[in-house]
Amino acid sequence: TSTQENAGSPSSSTIRQIDPARRRDLVNARMRKLTLTAATGGFLFGYDTGVISGAMLPLKRSFDLTPKQVEVVVTATVVAAFASSLVGGQINRAFGRKSSAIFAAVVFTLGSIALASAWSYGSLVVGRVIVGIGIGVASMTTPVYIAEVAPPETRGKLVTVNALLVCVGQFGAGMVDGVFGQLLPDSGWRFMLGLAAVPSVLMTLGFLGLPESPRWLVMKGRARQALQVLKEVRTSDQEANDELFEIIDAAKLFDQNQHMEEEEAGWPSWCCGSGKKSNDSREFSFVKRVGAMLAHAPTRRALGLGC
Repeated sequence: TSTQENAGSPSSSTIRQIDPARRRDLVNARMRKLTLTAATGGFLFGYDTGVISGAMLPLKRSFDLTPKQVEVVVTATVVAAFASSLVGGQINRAFGRKSSAIFAAVVFTLGSIALASAWSYGSLVVGRVIVGIGIGVASMTTPVYIAEVAPPETRGKLVTVNALLVCVGQFGAGMVDGVFGQLLPDSGWRFMLGLAAVPSVLMTLGFLGLPESPRWLVMKGRARQALQVLKEVRTSDQEANDELFEIIDAAKLFDQNQHMEEEEAGWPSWCCGSGKKSNDSREFSFVKRVGAMLAHAPTRRALGLGC
């Protein structure tokens, strides 16, 4: 297939033929690029949740917003992010980490453009909802993608970069609010809300050149492509082969545990569906997964303590 051909391109074969030290340097450079590109989703998370604090005063003057409308504008993104995060895992499993991240980046771009060009209270809320959808999907995608592609010895450190960039995004939002609040007191809010399109476009372009998660490829029965990806981001072919077998074993164990949990939950067939259904149909059975989770006594106790 074309995907297999791309994965086995001259660049990936070259990195396996050079000396170990040079290969290690190339792999490290590739991991830095991959981590920064994926962690841009964390930056956008922080920026889009923080920028509204400085933009709210000029927005209130421009649209003559009531206190209730201000509350809706502020909370629209949070509510949309919460709702989209509930299905973010399903989107990841169905379409892959890479495709989900590109989707989130495109949604970020559309939401930023909608906010920068808002002409009424309603269009402002719509833009905030679109941005919230991007936040929810990105928050469920970028940390998982980094963790699944990163080498085991640096996995924790690289995943932390995503959380760090959330704080950087919030700090950057405050700086942007302060600058445009002084330079353009009346119309600066358009730049505050619209500038998020710049990193989101960079994130989209960056992900186009990144590989898919090897773990997701294994879950979809594409172990050969997963091995090609691992050879591009590991310092030796032996390390890539060993990790591939670990991923395959973990995927089998996950499927077995999932099947056992569904049987223990005891949900009727009209709700959970037949056990003979394909994996793809089960991935979209959100009600079944929530029901199985709530039927687990320790989970209920944990939720009760958390609330």
